[in-house]
Amino acid sequence: MSRLDRMLEEKRNEYEDLNAPDSLEEKLKATLDEKKVQRKLSIRRIAAIFLMGAILTYNSSTLAFYGKQLIGYETVMDGTLLQLSRMGEGQIIDKSYLFSDGIQVQVDGVMLDGNGMVFFYTIEDKTKSGNIDDVYVRVSPDIPFMNVGSSGAGEIIEEEHMQKWVFTTDEAPPFFIRTVVLELTHEKNDGIWEQGEIKFKLDRNKAVGETIRVSIGNKVELAGRTMTIEDMSMSSTSTVVKGEIQDLISLGMDRLNEEYMMPHNMELSLYADGIEIDRKGAGMSTDMKGTRFDVRFDAVPKDTKDLRLDLNSVSVHEKLDVEMEIWEGKTLEIRGNEIFINSIENRNGKAYITITTQEGTRIPGVKLQADGDYYDLLETSESTYEKKDEDILNTRTLEFEGTGEDLRLQINDIRYTKTYNLNLYEESIE
Repeated sequence: MSRLDRMLEEKRNEYEDLNAPDSLEEKLKATLDEKKVQRKLSIRRIAAIFLMGAILTYNSSTLAFYGKQLIGYETVMDGTLLQLSRMGEGQIIDKSYLFSDGIQVQVDGVMLDGNGMVFFYTIEDKTKSGNIDDVYVRVSPDIPFMNVGSSGAGEIIEEEHMQKWVFTTDEAPPFFIRTVVLELTHEKNDGIWEQGEIKFKLDRNKAVGETIRVSIGNKVELAGRTMTIEDMSMSSTSTVVKGEIQDLISLGMDRLNEEYMMPHNMELSLYADGIEIDRKGAGMSTDMKGTRFDVRFDAVPKDTKDLRLDLNSVSVHEKLDVEMEIWEGKTLEIRGNEIFINSIENRNGKAYITITTQEGTRIPGVKLQADGDYYDLLETSESTYEKKDEDILNTRTLEFEGTGEDLRLQINDIRYTKTYNLNLYEESIE
């Protein structure tokens, strides 16, 4: 897309090549004068060898950062981060903390854009005496006014007594934050917990790229409430879709009425030029603003011409207080979900009720009322599945510890999946 291409290209152009020291030319000439023709090396090869030595001497921390980016972290970076790393994006940190038992945490670098921060760090046993598999250090950003939810990946390198980690925060620090503190919590072999920290200045001029936000503003009905898909933010590291499930007033009314409705999975699909972008994760939170969600995808490729976002389905967990009379052949309808009563059997003082629902529908909080008495659910039989038209139906038998003549089901909560197949946003750039 033109806006995305332009803004990302500006940041990429800021990358500067590593420069050799000013004294390199004199040292190179001196080295060549001293060399005899005992070994025939080309001028280019000698220059390359000396240049590497000069970089090692004058730019050791820079080389360490880029070396670990390109080699040490390859297996724990996704394709997008690996590409950015090879372009030299990010800020060098090169700071460490050593615990009393010889375990060291070193932060090599960080990437930053409007969708979050990416930290690259190593945990190493400097004593080389323990099992690195058993080493645990919790690394957590302590940043004011920031939700520090994160996700990451790591790798254990046993022969080097080392762990390598990459983790990404769910959002970026506020614009006025200049210092980042990483809190370290380490459980030593003696069971004692030790605390530490690594603090560094955040250089926003070395951010990976700008973030472009596209307003969506679509409102979708969900369980009698209105869910809003607000916007989509695109950066070099990721694409994040954010929205609101309930505002503060609706949330307060639910609490007052002792009701509860929470989506636990939202299936969104993002396509760039018809190719689906990998989903990286999702999160939901409830605070003074209400209940909000975000779904994170990989970055949109450069030069994308057509972008489309679809809402496929939402899986919901909802607390209820519903009691319904049942008999064989009856269909119960709850929040648009059908529960068909196939059969009711009484054996050995227990009731066995066979039901059929759509694949994603569950009623875990169910009790049986029989002749005025309530009986708990003992067990649910193994499910069988059958495809009917476009739906997959799930049949199973509920076993209750009592029975009677007048039967009712008391349903206290329900889990179900609502299908939408709705286009939320589409933009084509000619």
